[in-house]
Amino acid sequence: MGKSVGPGRKARRGAHVKLSDVAKKVGVSPITISRALRNPEIVSEDLREIILRTVSEMGYIPNLAARALAGRHNGVVGVITPALHQYGFADLMIGIETRFRDTEFTVQYSSTLHHGEGEAGLLKSFLTQKPAGVIIAGAESYSDLLPLIGNAACPIAHITDLSQEPEKLVVGLDHHAAGAEPTRFLLSRGYERIGFIGRGGDVRSRRRIQGYEAAMREAGRFNPDLVIGGDAASRIGLGRELFSRLLQRVPDIDAAFAQSDELALGVLIECKARGIRVPEDVGICGFNDLEFSSFTEPTLTTVHLPRYDIGYRVADMLLRAIRDEPPGEDKVNCGFSIIPRGSTR
Repeated sequence: MGKSVGPGRKARRGAHVKLSDVAKKVGVSPITISRALRNPEIVSEDLREIILRTVSEMGYIPNLAARALAGRHNGVVGVITPALHQYGFADLMIGIETRFRDTEFTVQYSSTLHHGEGEAGLLKSFLTQKPAGVIIAGAESYSDLLPLIGNAACPIAHITDLSQEPEKLVVGLDHHAAGAEPTRFLLSRGYERIGFIGRGGDVRSRRRIQGYEAAMREAGRFNPDLVIGGDAASRIGLGRELFSRLLQRVPDIDAAFAQSDELALGVLIECKARGIRVPEDVGICGFNDLEFSSFTEPTLTTVHLPRYDIGYRVADMLLRAIRDEPPGEDKVNCGFSIIPRGSTR
């Protein structure tokens, strides 16, 4: 026997509220409500305020599937990324979110957890829902993605290493150069036996390793024993472990270029534990310019990436494409900069 709702109890708020219910209460047509929710700027400020207040009071939740059936898209922008948990991605997300704030679009994220084979599946999943657009933020490979991108009904923008395939709606940087230039910087400061710490787990990391190797070969200083990688739950702990192993391989190592600031911090901690002077005995350069890198002792030399700007610009590119506006530029190199601090001479 079904349970009835007693006189002292209310039905669950918003459980069966339809667009027509909101329209009836406001005193306008359902299509006016629908259009106002998709494009708030098309109605007067007073009416917009009434509609939004009524939607909030009644607990109306738009049906994205119905919206997709009725129009070109469901109002969602999908973002596919290798990882949501890494510090460096936060600034990227803030840039994306800032650009889409005060628009009619909602942003949804999905992570491959660095499993490149899952990229095509995630893109298919988004595309079946008729999104307004998709941002692919750091694909490992485009071999399975390009056919899907070519047949997609919505625009797709990309954050890439600039050596990768997409030529339109692309924001990125040259990670080979981002490996080579910091290595040359360390060489210019008088360091000679420069270790590279961090594995090539994705295309961007591998490109940085290749850049490091190219710069070391140019200087006649390359030694494969100076390159080391590995995995661990703690990136800081991994930095300590890898630097310890490097010291066993090459006892007279005099610098370390780490794939991340967390790894670089681990190197710094291990040096202090061993009584190794930084930067006199060993120089350290990190990557990403995370907030803590300017507060360590000594402060960390690092490579700064304009992560917020990258996120904002790729979102702006996509938004323009969704609205059929000129993109400005098809492919943008956001570059990088070396931030010299106390961990290098």
